[in-house]
Amino acid sequence: MDTVALGELMALLAVGLITPGPNALTCFAHSGLFGPKANINLITGMVIGFVTIELSVGLLVDALSDSPTAMTVLHWIGLTFLAGMVIAMFRFDPTSVKVSDHIDGVLGLKVGLGMQFVNGKEWAFVIIMMSQFIEPLGGGITGIGTIVFVTLTMCLSAMILWTFVGARLNRVFTEGTTGKRVFQVCGVLLGLLWILFFRQGPVMVDAVP
Repeated sequence: MDTVALGELMALLAVGLITPGPNALTCFAHSGLFGPKANINLITGMVIGFVTIELSVGLLVDALSDSPTAMTVLHWIGLTFLAGMVIAMFRFDPTSVKVSDHIDGVLGLKVGLGMQFVNGKEWAFVIIMMSQFIEPLGGGITGIGTIVFVTLTMCLSAMILWTFVGARLNRVFTEGTTGKRVFQVCGVLLGLLWILFFRQGPVMVDAVP
């Protein structure tokens, strides 16, 4: 296993998890309205949806890994999504987000599951992770399983954190200019990762020792 690639994967995830996306925002708002226990079914649905997407994309990428053309296309799709996220980080105004205004009742497993399939941030990260890291992390089922395990561990921990201390963390993002600065810093970090992935180019099977 390539420990450098593992570090890059964890760095990409860390930057993504620092900035609250739809899952994090929903977790802390829902918990604030109905209590932490109300998030159990919601988070369970999120996990099922997230793992389903990762496995589906991972298996697709692995099936196409022998095609340089396909891997190049996936590489550029991932970079395009990532570039869009970098721009969004600089343009986003976190003070305008009021998730609790859109929650009318207790959200369950189906909502958590369905949210994953319309979460653009998640799709972007999954495409990038699978196209860049399957081969360096062992290839095939081993590579896919490693990515799923690492991302699931980190993302689940983040959702639990947002459930219990989301209200406090939310103040950091929504009060004054602090939130904008946090997003801008994350935008810079994502930009650096974009440059790194751009310089590395598409990951081919033959390119991995």
